[in-house]
Amino acid sequence: MKYQLCSIVVTAAVAATLRELARRLDLEDQAGMFAVGLSATGATPATHFISSGCVPKPLVTAMRDPALMFTTAKAAYEANGAVFPFTQTQINNTLGGCTVVAGANDTEEPLPETPTATLTRLALKPIAVTLN
Repeated sequence: MKYQLCSIVVTAAVAATLRELARRLDLEDQAGMFAVGLSATGATPATHFISSGCVPKPLVTAMRDPALMFTTAKAAYEANGAVFPFTQTQINNTLGGCTVVAGANDTEEPLPETPTATLTRLALKPIAVTLN
């Protein structure tokens, strides 16, 4: 599987859903996805989470396209004998609160902005958060 360097910032409200979708799409351990909490002050509670680094390209592509995320994730759930628990509207709303920073056209190019620049632009600071 090919990976792409990227940064993805998601709201705390959708982080758990996106962790599960990432796990289902990649079928690998995605425990590290969206594990770094963020807030405007750098204090708890986390209002957002970030993943930055090498992410599977299919996940990056799906994060940018709600229709693709829906069909790909639904097929992944069904291939494992599970019922897909989301509607297209829920996927649209989930991805609507996400910021994906990656090279154009899924290339291996450097990021158009560093993770630090992304957090500055979004007025967010990292905090220490322990996931259950």
